[in-house]
Amino acid sequence: MTNHKSIPITSSELGYLWTGFSINDMSKWFLTAFLGLTKDEEIKDLYVFALQITNDLLSERNTILNNEGYPVPIGFSEEDIELNATPLFSNRFLLKYLHTGARLGLEFHSKSLALSTRADVRQYNINCLKSSIRLNDKIVDLLLKKGIYWRTPTLPAPHAPEYIQKSSYLNSWFGDTRPLNSMELANLYQILDLLIIMEALCIGFEQTAKLEETLELVREGMTSIKNQYNTLTDLLKRNNLPIPSSYSAEVIDSKERVFSDRIMVTHLAGLYGSLISQYGFSLGAVMRHDLVKMYTQQIVRAGVLSESITRFLIEKEWIEKIPGALSREV
Repeated sequence: MTNHKSIPITSSELGYLWTGFSINDMSKWFLTAFLGLTKDEEIKDLYVFALQITNDLLSERNTILNNEGYPVPIGFSEEDIELNATPLFSNRFLLKYLHTGARLGLEFHSKSLALSTRADVRQYNINCLKSSIRLNDKIVDLLLKKGIYWRTPTLPAPHAPEYIQKSSYLNSWFGDTRPLNSMELANLYQILDLLIIMEALCIGFEQTAKLEETLELVREGMTSIKNQYNTLTDLLKRNNLPIPSSYSAEVIDSKERVFSDRIMVTHLAGLYGSLISQYGFSLGAVMRHDLVKMYTQQIVRAGVLSESITRFLIEKEWIEKIPGALSREV
């Protein structure tokens, strides 16, 4: 049996273990708060299951990091949520939020596994993936059962396999514009899915934030998200493709505090990071010039706001420093 104590974890393993701990810790408190806001027993069961997974993952991450001599993030506490608050979001949103979180978890854990070397870290990430898969399956089943799962469009099957015969396949600024292909559509709809959740969260955060600086950031974020949503949906409209509906109507008109400003802004920062990653991933799969331009512009716009949020967190001393390399400057 391998003696893990003699093999230190790599920077790649450390980065994902530490960041994963921060994400899980924040998620735990959002899950706890949302669990208390729903009366739907089926949704409650899912949140209980998700919370159990999150606590298990936190415990294992804590063990690995402590054994390696790395301090775990301070994170958040019960002071960052109100357990008996008035509901801020509808059941439909709570289920959609959980689904989006499960999807992001699948992506994070698969990347973490791909960058892991040590056997125990690999096994841990395999367990993370298995848990995320089970959670995602349960969520999709319930969305389908309730009839609220939004499916991306079906496409006609070609008569036979085809090669691309003309470089005009790449064009979109001049001449004929070809229809979007299935990979381009899959990634575009995935970005829209995230934007829809971010918009609804921003509306809820704006209603309940206490600090004026938080309000300004959330409002900037909401404007940016709406502009991005409109840019992407305009493209779908031009291609006569269906558009997923906004979840803005799923926010309940309440101004009662549910989350602290710190945890709200931190969550928004994390979602913007995920959004930029989604744009980057999508950019690598596009084969139309206009999509390349559009995604590049959106990455810049999202990056500007992401930097503003990060600066605010630093000024407030609300963001923890991730372990890094030593400075070798003389």
